[in-house]
Amino acid sequence: MTAFDEKPTQQDWINGGFFVVEPECLDLIEGDEAWEGGALPRLAKRFLLGNYRHIGFWRCMDTLRDREALEELWKEGAPWIG
Repeated sequence: MTAFDEKPTQQDWINGGFFVVEPECLDLIEGDEAWEGGALPRLAKRFLLGNYRHIGFWRCMDTLRDREALEELWKEGAPWIG
């Protein structure tokens, strides 16, 4: 990956997940800047950023409503298990 675009226009895909970083990458974060506008583009320019496109079940769990919906899916058979 040679560039990072926070909200690219793509159909049916989102930018979500978590970061796994080497400790030295943390040195590229300046103060309390947002990763999307600072560290991630810098990492990409240095060929130090990669991604993984997950194809399968995914739902966010950001709110109580999300949690309740996922608990209902769990009761119905947990589609993320396969």
